[in-house]
Amino acid sequence: MDFDKRTIFAFVLIGLILILINTGFYQKIVDPKGYEQRQLQRTQRVEQGAVEPRGPAIQPRESSPAIENSDQDFSPVKKTPGIEVPDSLGEKKITIQTSLYKATMTSKGATILQWSLLNYLGTDKEPVELFTENSYNNLVVGFNTKAGDSLTTGDYHFMVDSPEEIKLSAQQEFVLKFTLPLGENREIEKIYTFRDGTYDVSLLINFKNLNQLIDDKQYYLLAPNGLASTEKNMKDEMTYTKAGTSAGGETKKDYKADDKAKKVAADLDWVAVRNKYFAFYILPRNRNSQYAEILGTQIAQNRTDKVKWKKYSLKLAMPFLGESNVKDEYTLFIGPMEYGLLKSYKKDMQDFLDMGAKIIKPFSIAILITFKWMHTFISNYGVILLIFSLLIKVLTYPLTLKSYESMQKMQTLQPKLKELQDKYRSDPQKLNQMTMTLYKEQGVNPMGGCLPMLLQMPLLFGLFIVFRTTIDLRGQGFIWWINDLSAPDTIFTFPGNFALPIYGNTVNILPILMGVTMFIQQKMSITDPKQKFMIYFMPIFFTLLFNSFPSGLNLYYALFNILSIVQQKYLTPKKPETALATTSKRKRRI
Repeated sequence: MDFDKRTIFAFVLIGLILILINTGFYQKIVDPKGYEQRQLQRTQRVEQGAVEPRGPAIQPRESSPAIENSDQDFSPVKKTPGIEVPDSLGEKKITIQTSLYKATMTSKGATILQWSLLNYLGTDKEPVELFTENSYNNLVVGFNTKAGDSLTTGDYHFMVDSPEEIKLSAQQEFVLKFTLPLGENREIEKIYTFRDGTYDVSLLINFKNLNQLIDDKQYYLLAPNGLASTEKNMKDEMTYTKAGTSAGGETKKDYKADDKAKKVAADLDWVAVRNKYFAFYILPRNRNSQYAEILGTQIAQNRTDKVKWKKYSLKLAMPFLGESNVKDEYTLFIGPMEYGLLKSYKKDMQDFLDMGAKIIKPFSIAILITFKWMHTFISNYGVILLIFSLLIKVLTYPLTLKSYESMQKMQTLQPKLKELQDKYRSDPQKLNQMTMTLYKEQGVNPMGGCLPMLLQMPLLFGLFIVFRTTIDLRGQGFIWWINDLSAPDTIFTFPGNFALPIYGNTVNILPILMGVTMFIQQKMSITDPKQKFMIYFMPIFFTLLFNSFPSGLNLYYALFNILSIVQQKYLTPKKPETALATTSKRKRRI
C-alpha cells in the first residue's frame, strides 16, 4: 500500500469510527445485550407484569403530557380491616433548605414531595427540580396483611410536629419524625435526618408491634415516580434515563423500558434511577434486601421531535423478621452524578455513570480527573481546554516529529516505489517483498505517519464522553456565545422540523471553526495532487459530523488544529531533499 492510499485510509477511518460509535453496528459489537434490548424497545410493546409477586405491585403509568408530574397508582387500601387510622389528620408540608438543596416533605405518606438543587440551574434559570410538586408516593411503605389485604402508606396522613420551614447551614442537622398510628399500640415511624453540606439523607423506618399484622415476612419500599427531566435536549435526556442496581460489586444498568417488571433477586448495595446528570439512590444500611423490582415505561409524547419519554419505578423488598420492634436504616442520595462525589460513598455508585467501554473508560476518567484538578486553580473550563490542548501537543511532539520525518522520507521514496510497481506489476508477492526491503534499507516505517493519530483516538473518545455525559462541564461557559461546553454552541435553529442530513437543525460556530482550521492544516500538509480531494472533503465531512457534538469537544479540536498549524509552520524540520541520494551514495562507497 503506497503513501497516498494510506493517508486517505487513515482519514476516512477516523471519520468512519466517529460515525460508527453512534450506529447500531458499533453498539451491537461493544454491547450486544444492550443493543438487542434497545431494539426490542423500538419494535414491540410487550404485556405488563412478567413478575407478579404478592404485595403492592408497580403498575405502568397511563400516557400523560408530562411524565414527571403524574402519579402512579399503587392501589392503597385506605380502610383496611383491623387497622384504625385517625381521619382528622390533614396534609402538612415542611420545607427544609440547606446550602445544596431545598426539599418539601409531606405528611401524606411521610414522603418527599419536592426536591430542587440550588447549585444547578434548569433551562428556566431556576434550580433544577428532581421531584416536582406532584411527586407523591415516593418512599411509601407497603406490605401484605395476614387478613389478606394489601396496604401502602401513600394515602395515609402521618402525624408530625415540626415548623413549616427549616433552614440549615454550617453543617447543621435536622431530624424530622413522622408517625402513623394504626391502633392497638401499633405504629409506623419514618424518621428523616437532613444535614447541611451533603446530598444524602438518612431514613429510619420503625415498625412497632406490627408482627401480628404483616404477612409474608417482608415489606416493600416503593419509589414509583422516577426523576423529573431537567435538560433541554430531550432526546439526550431520555438516552441517559435509566434504572440501576448494584450487588456484590457488579452494577447493572440495562433495564428495558418495556412495561414489564424485572425482578432482581440479590442482596443489593443500592438501587437507583437517573436522568442525564442527576440520580436518586436508595442504599439499605443495616439489613440485606430480598430483591428489587424495576419497572420501566415508555410513553410517546405529542412532540415534534417524536421523542419517547421514559421513566423507571423502583420497588425494594426488605425482610420483616416478625419481631415486635423492627428498625431499618437507609441512605438516600438525591443529587448530581459527579464522579468523585459518588465514589466517596465507597459503594461503586460511580459505576452508574456512563464513562465509555472498558478500553475507553480509563482515558475518560483520567481526562475528567485532570480537568477537575486544573479547575482547582483555573475557574474557566475553556481556558483549561486551551492549556490541555497545548499540553497534549507538547507531550506528543516527539511522536509527531517522527511522524513528519517518516512522511517526508516516504515522499522521497515515491519515485523508487513507482519504479518497483512498474517492474513487478504482474507479481504482487514480489512487489510486496521488494517494497518492504526498500523500507528497511531506507529506515522507513510505513506506518510511522499514522502513529500519533492512532494514539490520539482514545483521547478523542474520552473527551467526547467527558463533554457529553459528565456534570462537571454542564453549564460551564467559555467566552461570549459559548455558555455551555457540554452542549453545542447554537446561534440559530432552523424553523419547524427542517433539518439537514448529518448536520441537523442548528447552526453552531465552533464546528465551522474546527472545519476551517482543519482545511488550513490539510492544505499545508497535503502536496500530492492526487490527494487534493481530501483537502476539501474531510473538513466538510467533519464539520457536518461534529455539528451536534458538545462545544467543548469542537473547541478542543479547533485549538488542536491551530496548534498543529503553528507546529507545522515553525517547528517542523525541512524536507530532506537529498536523503535518498545520500543513502545511495553511502551504499556505493561501501
